[in-house]
Amino acid sequence: MDPNKLMEQIRAVARNLGIVDISSVNASLWDTDPLVASRVLDASRPRSLMPSAESVIVIGIPLQPTILDTAPSIYYNQLYNTVNMMLDQASERIALELNLQGYDAVYIPRDGYHGLAGLRQMPSAFFSHRHAAYLAGMGTFGMNNTLLTPKNGPRIRFTSIITSANLPSSGPMSEDLCIRCKKCVRECPAEAISGLDYPGGIIKKQACVERSAELAAKGISPCGRCIAVCPVGSDATQPPNDSAIAEIRRYIKPKS
Repeated sequence: MDPNKLMEQIRAVARNLGIVDISSVNASLWDTDPLVASRVLDASRPRSLMPSAESVIVIGIPLQPTILDTAPSIYYNQLYNTVNMMLDQASERIALELNLQGYDAVYIPRDGYHGLAGLRQMPSAFFSHRHAAYLAGMGTFGMNNTLLTPKNGPRIRFTSIITSANLPSSGPMSEDLCIRCKKCVRECPAEAISGLDYPGGIIKKQACVERSAELAAKGISPCGRCIAVCPVGSDATQPPNDSAIAEIRRYIKPKS
């Protein structure tokens, strides 16, 4: 099938699932793009996971900034879990659609690691959705090591589908979206962000993991502060007033 027509069919499936942020990229870029080739291990590249891979489809769901502004909170915790579930279900549905059309396709779970215990041993997932989104032209990296997008800044979560289908490939964006305001650096309670440009500046992952563990014990992980304060993105809003945030944060699950 014509690659553009097939991609339009996939977009239609995604739109029916409420997904509007979607792009695709050739699997070969993991080996040729200097930034990604230097950061992503061979074993975590598409053709290592599925040898017949020709393309990777990346889908995203924005995080509502009004909720994210309360983070860390039970409100953001519930949003985070809901968006993760939606991403997994949508990417599996797209993979099945490609299977029905005769292509190899497999979705990659939103969080490819075994909870906090797994992150303490290996503080990264087996496949990087942010690098996939970068290669698919959906954004560029910020100092907080997240992917910044024109519309949502870093307030968006991604997942990926690897497929043998030959799909259009846009490649990385040329525009650098990070404005280097360093709000993420100042806001990080774990002091995990170096203030240097990625990939020269890598966050202290263990410090970030331990912060997440502390919040998880209260039922309000993840932290989210470095993405909540980022001014990049047309979705940026004024946060709720302090009394509203304090009231939301009062609803914390006690330690078991």
